Amino acid sequence: MNIKRNLRLTILGILCLLLVVGCSESTSKGSQGKNNAADDAAQWPTKDIHINIHSGSGNLDTAIRQLAPMLEEELGVNVIAENLPGGAQSISQTATQTASADGYTFQTMTSSTSFGMAQEQIPFGPEDWSLVYSLQQEPASIAVPADSPLKTMDDFVEAMKNNPDEFIVGGYGSAGFMTYVYYKLQKIADFESKWIPIDTTDKVAASLLGGHIDVAIMTPSTALSSLESGEIRLLAVSSEERTENYPEVPTFKEEGYDITETLWRGLAAKKGTPEEIIDKMHQAIKKVTETEKWLAFQKKRNQENDTTSPDKLDERLKSEVNGRIEFSKDMGLLE
Repeated sequence: MNIKRNLRLTILGILCLLLVVGCSESTSKGSQGKNNAADDAAQWPTKDIHINIHSGSGNLDTAIRQLAPMLEEELGVNVIAENLPGGAQSISQTATQTASADGYTFQTMTSSTSFGMAQEQIPFGPEDWSLVYSLQQEPASIAVPADSPLKTMDDFVEAMKNNPDEFIVGGYGSAGFMTYVYYKLQKIADFESKWIPIDTTDKVAASLLGGHIDVAIMTPSTALSSLESGEIRLLAVSSEERTENYPEVPTFKEEGYDITETLWRGLAAKKGTPEEIIDKMHQAIKKVTETEKWLAFQKKRNQENDTTSPDKLDERLKSEVNGRIEFSKDMGLLE
């Protein structure tokens, strides 16, 4: 009996010892994992950085390809930009989300991203991302040909109230940023009109000058040459204040329509990427976008820098998605 009791105590002692050893090893491995992650973040970057671009050619692609070699010089590693268009941004976002959250794969995002999220075209939401930097920002505008009888925002609104079919209004996309700006104007000014969607941004100015539409809701940068030549005029812009690129053009708010919407273009990382790496990338981009080379690039394209912090960018994306949900329901894109 004593032998059995002693045997049980011996076995129990061995099990307790094994449990203690196992817990120690687990704790050691966990600590080691945390230490390795901290070391990786401290040493970042040590290998190539990839940027997945959700579009083809255009303002976003041009900006990223201007940024990449400047970041290479600043960070000392290759920065590889790859176009992965399609699927309303879901193709590129899926590729980025499939990669590790280690700070070596970044994703482009713009104001248009929130529409894809709100309309459930993208299988990811704001909670899946950490915004890093917004490289550019520019307003939407109401544009007309130089010889248009519309001289002010009030002229335009009054015309649309009196006869919505008198002027044909259009812009890029069928339910994106430009449509949203026009949707808000119709709500505030209390009128309804048709919208003519144009499939690419570079066709908007041509459609306006060709007489296919009478009024365009567009980013001014898509019609730079026509603005400079005087073939196109801007009635108003949707920025908070008048922009340095178009100081003579009033804002929507100045004209009595409380609309402030800015189109931004930036970068995000998969949620879980160490904050230290997010901050390092943010600071690196901030440094290169303050250089004369980058500022000259921006000026040539009538773009403005955006110095919003990562946490504020996260808040902005969430707020945009929430706002786009109501719009998408009104447009019949969501139940």
